[in-house]
Amino acid sequence: MNIQGVLGPIKTEDLGYTLMHEHILAANHTMRKVWPEWYNHEQFLEFAVRMIARAKAQGVKTLVDMTPFQLGRDIHVIREVAEKAEINVIACTGYHYFEDLCLVDKGSGFLAERLVLDIEKGIEDTDSKAGIIKCSTDRAGITDFTRRIMMAAVIAHKATGAPISTHTASMQNAIDQMDFFEAEGVDLGKVIIGHIGDIDDVGFLESVADRGCFIGHDRFGVDTRHPDMLSSAKRAENVVQLWKDGYLGKVVFSHDASCYLDYWEGRENMGNPWETTRNTDLETWQFQFDYISRHTLPLLRDAGMTDAEINTILVDTPRRIFEGR
Repeated sequence: MNIQGVLGPIKTEDLGYTLMHEHILAANHTMRKVWPEWYNHEQFLEFAVRMIARAKAQGVKTLVDMTPFQLGRDIHVIREVAEKAEINVIACTGYHYFEDLCLVDKGSGFLAERLVLDIEKGIEDTDSKAGIIKCSTDRAGITDFTRRIMMAAVIAHKATGAPISTHTASMQNAIDQMDFFEAEGVDLGKVIIGHIGDIDDVGFLESVADRGCFIGHDRFGVDTRHPDMLSSAKRAENVVQLWKDGYLGKVVFSHDASCYLDYWEGRENMGNPWETTRNTDLETWQFQFDYISRHTLPLLRDAGMTDAEINTILVDTPRRIFEGR
C-alpha cells in the first residue's frame, strides 16, 4: 500500500522506524518575510540535515511533520530538507488551537475544504500531499473555534480516510476529544491522542486505548528543555507498564522536537531564536530526533522488552495507522 510523503508516494513497508509527531521548521511566515534575519535558509538546511543524520544513524527512516500553517508550515522547506537529508517525511494538514485573524469568520465546511485540498490535490503550489490531519485543543478546552476546527478535521477525515492526530494539554482535553469524535461517528481506531504521555497515569492511558485510540507517547526528551514536565525516565517506566498490561500495540513514539522552533513557550527575552539554534552543539544537545534511540530504548531493553516488541511501537503500529487497520 502507498501513502503520501512530501516527495511522493511511500510504500508502507518502507516506512520503517517512524517518529509520529515532530517538526522540521516551525517559524512564522510573516516574521520571516518582514524580517529576513528571523532565520537563515541556507544555514537552516545545513543544520537540519546534520540533525536528521544523527537520527538516521540510529535507524530512523520516517518523520511525521505535525506543523500546521499557524506554526509556519512551509512545504517547500520540508521538501528540500527531505530530499537533502534523504529521509521519508509525511506532512500534516489541519489547524492549531489558536485563532488566527484569517480564521475568525470561517465555518467548519470551508475549513474542511482546505484540508481536503491539501490531502487530495497538494499543499501550497506543489504536488506534496498531506498524509495526516492535525486537530488541537489546549487549556481552554473546546471553545467555539476549536469546535469548528475539530468538525473540519472530522469532515476531512471522513472524506479522505486520513488518520487524525491531536494536540492535548490535559486529561480532560483527551476525554473531550474522544467524546467529540465518537459523537461525530469517527472510528477512534483512526485517531492518535497526542501528548498524553505527559500524563503520569497508566490507568488513564489504558482507558484511551480501550476506547480504540492510539496513545501518543510523543514528548520523550522534552524535560531536557522544560524540566517541569514529566521526566523521560518516568515516561519509559509507564510504557513498560503498558507493555506488561498488553497495550504495546496502541502506543506510538516521538519527541515533539524541531530542527528550528522560533519560540520557546515559557521563556522570555530570548532575543533572536535563530541565533540560539544555529549556535547549538548537536553533539551535546539532547532534545532532538535521536533522543529515543539513545536514551529511551536502552531503558525499555533493560526492563525486558525485546527488539521485536520495541519494533511494534516504532515500525508496526505506525504502518497500521497509515494503512487504516
